[in-house]
Amino acid sequence: MRKFNPLKADHPLIQDNIICQACSKPFKEGESTTLVPLGPGADLEAQEQARKGRAYNAVALPVHWACATGYQNCEGLDEME
Repeated sequence: MRKFNPLKADHPLIQDNIICQACSKPFKEGESTTLVPLGPGADLEAQEQARKGRAYNAVALPVHWACATGYQNCEGLDEME
């Protein structure tokens, strides 16, 4: 799981008032995020790759790092691997 750098005020997640799908709170400046993969979505080629167990570009949702991991920073990341 990748932890992205803290959001800056001009980031689209903040500018477009996007909410975290895990906690329903808006993203704020200084918060770290990650992407949670959902699957291949409507992309037929990605669906085929997924069925074959091969790598594909997944549809993913941004969520707060803390919502996805239970940790405010990188503490505990090694425990998840």
